[in-house]
Amino acid sequence: MTSRSLPSWALMLLLSSTACSLDCHFQRRGIWEIVQHLENLGGKFPLRCLKDRSNFRFLQVAKIDQLPEETAFPAIGEMLRQVFNTFSLNVSQSLWNESRLERLLSGLYQQTEKTGICLEQDSGQEDHSSSQREGTRLAIKNYFQGIRDYLQGQKYSHCAWEVIRVEIRRCFLFIEQLTRRHRDQEIGHLHN
Repeated sequence: MTSRSLPSWALMLLLSSTACSLDCHFQRRGIWEIVQHLENLGGKFPLRCLKDRSNFRFLQVAKIDQLPEETAFPAIGEMLRQVFNTFSLNVSQSLWNESRLERLLSGLYQQTEKTGICLEQDSGQEDHSSSQREGTRLAIKNYFQGIRDYLQGQKYSHCAWEVIRVEIRRCFLFIEQLTRRHRDQEIGHLHN
């Protein structure tokens, strides 16, 4: 009886690890939920805040089609951490509903944790691109430092937060494109 159940047990282990791996690469639902929380924070962009817009030069170094697969997931993880850190700053002048902000932060935290677990799973693989990954991470940190400097310079005003909310949506568009590209690559690997 043990010899008959061992192959089915091994098959279940294989399927569960494959499912876990796929779960890491198909995080689009969690990202979509965060974007919805971000949208629900403030509604439409206030026209009076147009004068406060700024060009943050969104991650010039990170072109989606040039970012290697082994760099994409760490980049997503770093972006999620930085978004969480940014929205954990002084938001008291934002006029946003506090429970909506808490839902956004909770979603960001959960997605960051999931991404961290996935990164730990991938860390056992040989990595020849650690310098490129570190360069991407530093570019992301510098980009978000610019966002935090802008907020501080604007004294965390409501309009500054609205400008940042729009800018962060661009980050999630980038994350969505990265996850879609890598999901398509994973599907291609499964069919080969």
